[in-house]
Amino acid sequence: MKDSNNILPIKTYNASKDKSLIYTENKNKSGIYRWNNKVTNKSYVGSSLNLDRRLSIYYSKKAMLAKVKTRTSIIYSALLKYGYGNFTLDILEYCDVDILIEREQYYLDLLEPEYNILKAANSRIGSKHSLKTRALMSIKLKGINHPFYGKKTSYETRKRIGESLKSSLIFNNSVKLRSKFTTNETILKKSLKSDGVSVKIYNKLGNLKNISKY
Repeated sequence: MKDSNNILPIKTYNASKDKSLIYTENKNKSGIYRWNNKVTNKSYVGSSLNLDRRLSIYYSKKAMLAKVKTRTSIIYSALLKYGYGNFTLDILEYCDVDILIEREQYYLDLLEPEYNILKAANSRIGSKHSLKTRALMSIKLKGINHPFYGKKTSYETRKRIGESLKSSLIFNNSVKLRSKFTTNETILKKSLKSDGVSVKIYNKLGNLKNISKY
């Protein structure tokens, strides 16, 4: 935990003994909170539009266990491992909803909390989903659930996508693989299909009857 002697929390709770007080005093309030592990000296900073509702999740072992099964959450894992008796909870600041994310980012930058996977407030950058979760997300985005379902992409957009793909390593590798496994027979078929072949047809007397192109 980074030295935070200059930070004076509005309130500090014993996470084990003050559960009811935490709910009562933070009901319908928005602000920034911090969990502190007294054993490891590591911390976690978060924000919420409704603090008592958000903090209640931390007091539900069932909810935390369900979360850690689908994504990485260091703070949930730490609470489950060390127990509430080894944690304190700070309310760093109450603030308006309009500046909530801004104030959370301020404390993230200032305190550098070790339990925060995400370094940007209100961001999913840096988080990891399990294989099961990614599979479910993929299924949900198929068909009519896909954000681009039924929408037509403009020529300019398709052109930019194509140019981007051509410069990508994946695209280049796929072209190399296709070239590597293209047989002579395939090349001949493509040639016949694109250029055509002239076929001369003779009658029984050996005279040229017709010329057709295939």
